[in-house]
Amino acid sequence: MLFVRTILFSGCTLCLLAQSDTAQPDSSQAGAGGEYGGPAILSRGENPGSQSVSPLAFRPYIGVNAIYDYGLIPVRLTSTGGIPSTSLYGVEANLGAYTVRTWNRTTLALDYRGDFRHYPTNATWDGTDQFLSLILTHRPSRRVKVTVREQGGLYSRNFFISSTLGALDPNYLGIPQNDIYDDRVVFAGVSADTTYQMSARLSFNIGGEGSLVRRQSSALYGVTEAVARGDLQYRVSRHSTLGVDYRFTYFVYTRGFGSTAIQSVGINYSTQFSRQLQLSARIGGALVESSNLTEITLSPALAALLGESVAIQAAYTRTYAPDIQVRLIDKFQLSQLSLAYFNSVIPGNGVYFSSRNESGTISYSYSGVRYWNFGVDATYGRMAPLVQQIGSYTAYGGGVGVTRELGKGLHTVLRLDTRHYGVANSAIAAHTEYRATLGLTYSPGDIPLVLW
Repeated sequence: MLFVRTILFSGCTLCLLAQSDTAQPDSSQAGAGGEYGGPAILSRGENPGSQSVSPLAFRPYIGVNAIYDYGLIPVRLTSTGGIPSTSLYGVEANLGAYTVRTWNRTTLALDYRGDFRHYPTNATWDGTDQFLSLILTHRPSRRVKVTVREQGGLYSRNFFISSTLGALDPNYLGIPQNDIYDDRVVFAGVSADTTYQMSARLSFNIGGEGSLVRRQSSALYGVTEAVARGDLQYRVSRHSTLGVDYRFTYFVYTRGFGSTAIQSVGINYSTQFSRQLQLSARIGGALVESSNLTEITLSPALAALLGESVAIQAAYTRTYAPDIQVRLIDKFQLSQLSLAYFNSVIPGNGVYFSSRNESGTISYSYSGVRYWNFGVDATYGRMAPLVQQIGSYTAYGGGVGVTRELGKGLHTVLRLDTRHYGVANSAIAAHTEYRATLGLTYSPGDIPLVLW
């Protein structure tokens, strides 16, 4: 039912947006009288580079691929107590569209992706991934701007990749990260912000959000998250903004006792070095308070009396953690370089509860060769639990992709991805996954198709 609703909503929205495919102006010049609009502010969920609307206002695509997946892990054990791993060949159909539509006071950006997989030799791994990202901004008056963001979907492979449009921060709406198992996950998040421009330099923002993650396996935890926030930002120069923010985050877990409350304060700095190069950073700290169930060892006297060597009791932990985000975008007409670093507390991944997550990503896309687009990315992450007595989770990986325009909207697509991860002191000491994709995609447009 969720998939059907997603398809219907996406179709209606895309039909509306398709009514206009004219080039839109760069919103970095969208201030009054053509004044520079300012760099992205991370505390408000903005991404560097995402404000610059592509001249391509609407681009759909549909395709079919041959795929090879190596290292699929289900949430179960083998007859000998080991963790099974499966490798399969299959076929995948995909479709989607990314688009932007601007009216007089309103802008709507939407990114939809969907795929359907079939493995002839093992149909139990058949599945679908669906993803929808939407941003709506409206200015009811000259000084007030309202922004609504939505992101949601479902997937069953932990190679899940976030928005093609790049307009939403995956950390902003509680999007699942660092999944260990290939299991069905349903997620949704929505946020709303109101920004008041008191003067040409000073602005205030208040907002809130809610998100949820649900996993199919009864062995994995889901999470519900709520956030309230506010900030003050001051334009110190034409191309730089400095400010402070406060954020309160609360999340609670399903299928078990546990919750976490986080109070975070941060300093924001954003600057535009040139028309193409933009840096946004948030440096702060957080007070993290968690409650959960923990296992304790009983004294010999109590163990003899009760006939049990361990017991379960409620536990409370209080700790301080960094809360850091840094993003750098170097964006040209035919290429884009993106770097990001995060160090913050996240809800976990279905196995881990509240955890300190440190991660970095780098990606590059180039369309400067006629008919071709080249993409490459690399990621690293380490997740250390705050309340559980288990080892840290570490993962790193990368991918390369090429699309070649064959003419009349037809493109050939090649993609290779890998991810290596492990859990310290665990049966999954080290595990590596690969995915290879080769196929054809139809997408009318004047430039080579970019799918990453």
